[in-house]
Amino acid sequence: MLTISTGKITISYISLWTAAGYLLLILWLVPGYLQWNANVYAGLLLAPFICTIKQGEYSWRYLLPALLTITAAAFMPVRTTFFLAVLFTALFFIENHFGKLNDAFLFLMILISPVFKYMTSLVDFPVRLWISEQVAGLLNSAGINAAAAGNQIEMNDVVFSVDPACAGLHMLILSLIICLFLLMHHQRKTERQLQFLSLVCVFMLTIGLNLVCNFFRILLLVTFKIMPGTLLHDLIGIVCLTIYVIVPLMTGLKPILKQFGTRKATERSVINNSDKHLRQPWLHSSLLIVILCIAFHLSQADTFIQKPSEINLYGFRKRKLENGVLKFENKEALIYIKPTAFYAPEHDPKVCWAGSGYVFKSIKKERWQTFELYTAVLEKGKDKIYAAWWFDNGKTQTVDQLRWRWKGIKGEKRFYLINVNAVSQDILQKQVGRLLADQLYLN
Repeated sequence: MLTISTGKITISYISLWTAAGYLLLILWLVPGYLQWNANVYAGLLLAPFICTIKQGEYSWRYLLPALLTITAAAFMPVRTTFFLAVLFTALFFIENHFGKLNDAFLFLMILISPVFKYMTSLVDFPVRLWISEQVAGLLNSAGINAAAAGNQIEMNDVVFSVDPACAGLHMLILSLIICLFLLMHHQRKTERQLQFLSLVCVFMLTIGLNLVCNFFRILLLVTFKIMPGTLLHDLIGIVCLTIYVIVPLMTGLKPILKQFGTRKATERSVINNSDKHLRQPWLHSSLLIVILCIAFHLSQADTFIQKPSEINLYGFRKRKLENGVLKFENKEALIYIKPTAFYAPEHDPKVCWAGSGYVFKSIKKERWQTFELYTAVLEKGKDKIYAAWWFDNGKTQTVDQLRWRWKGIKGEKRFYLINVNAVSQDILQKQVGRLLADQLYLN
């Protein structure tokens, strides 16, 4: 093995090339994968204050996650599994060569990646509906006539839409990043630290504070009729974030650390030069080679979803789209039947139609017959579309993301996202009724 010797430090050429390979891989992957917004910039800016390393304390704890994510990426080479594989192998490389990182750094990397945004999108819309109902209920109990209709609250003929920014998920990532920063600040002052499970509990507490924050934010906006796009609208959000999230964390994290934290070891210990060497270069170079091979075979998640079976709807022209979606169209309605998988995004109509320039004016969860489904009114200029959608496998009909994905994990029949769009409410009801009454078209 070729080596470079400097005093007591011996570094192999293969270790240098492996380190350079990881660095170049990260520089190539991260800029194109991250969705550059305020949360990402805040996370990267605070990363030096959040990340700590125990020099000389080597760890193998990320080897198993690295092997599992590499295996997942090899069988399903999409950007999300590939990102996780690169993340865990890079963390394993760092901890096995230079020292053990704190758990907060892993949380930070997940937070600013699209992985966390995808996870929160599973509960995004139900949270919006819940907040709308709770705010309207409180206003009514106070003697103010207010009604919640899906993601909208109507009060005195004024309609307020609870959009994703108001639902709390927009500020959730920022809240958790602030939580990590404050936690590391208190850990340095108290010389105590939280273990992994305790850190998860603090995260859950922060999520709860974020929901409280956005409940009162919506309550204030509706009560005082503060419309979006105004300076006061944004100011209310900042004030609520400060009062209901930042202040409780600033005052509560220190007692939590004293009660549940453990004595923190010195994070930057003095080590001998003889211990400062790169370790297991062949293992890391092998992992890097596998990841590079995967990098040249990345595909879209849609390509791994089983293509739909032969589905036909009477009275509709059928067309197969490139992503496996079936499009059925006639003069009155447009129906999309989209094959889904528990591990992949599901082509949410709110995203697809928004990409075509339509605005969702009203989104509701309704019960038709014995089925629950989402309905909405889409507008673009003078055009108006009445839409409904749900998940269906011919046996189970649901709008619950966790429910249909769990059934998919258990191996039940494949689910489809059924999206019905019509020119009027009556036609929408007729078409939805036909599909819900006849499940044979999915068999």
